[in-house]
Amino acid sequence: MRFTPLLVALVALPYPISAQEQTDTVVHQSSSGFYVAGGVELARLWHEPGYGPALGLSLQAGYARQFSRLGLRLGLAYYERQREYDASFYGGFSDFYHRSDARSVAANVDLTFDLTRSSIRPYVIGGLAIYRWSVESRYDNGTRFQSVGHNGWLVPGVGLRFPMHNIEAFAEARLHIHSGHSLVSTPLTFGIRF
Repeated sequence: MRFTPLLVALVALPYPISAQEQTDTVVHQSSSGFYVAGGVELARLWHEPGYGPALGLSLQAGYARQFSRLGLRLGLAYYERQREYDASFYGGFSDFYHRSDARSVAANVDLTFDLTRSSIRPYVIGGLAIYRWSVESRYDNGTRFQSVGHNGWLVPGVGLRFPMHNIEAFAEARLHIHSGHSLVSTPLTFGIRF
């Protein structure tokens, strides 16, 4: 008779653990939804110091799926940036003072990995984006040039997710490594997932 409480305790012990694991599975390990985001972009051509920095905006939207600590994102993005060129790059001739407007549309595939299992979750992110870009340059002497092209980007970064009622907010800092057109940018993005 004295072993009965011990036997009941041993049988009942796994149930709270299983319930917790089931809750974790429903909330964190198997969730999906859509996301929208926007942010700022700081870009510089590192291999050409005569170029000035560029400032821009980004808009993003897509679908996200979470599998335990690993996540998958499929999305679309729009970037727009403006750059003023340094006069010293062209030797100071007034005809070469100019600015450019660049626009990019992208489709991206990203993987995320949560660094913790807490409700506020830091994560690392990386992926590949295919871009179609166009650049228009306007010179002080009235000359205009336009160019278009396609490129691939590698997009590593870090982020932080945190719950807010029925949505999840996130913030990211990402390094976009541009091939071909040789542009490096660091978008700071803030968004929600629902």
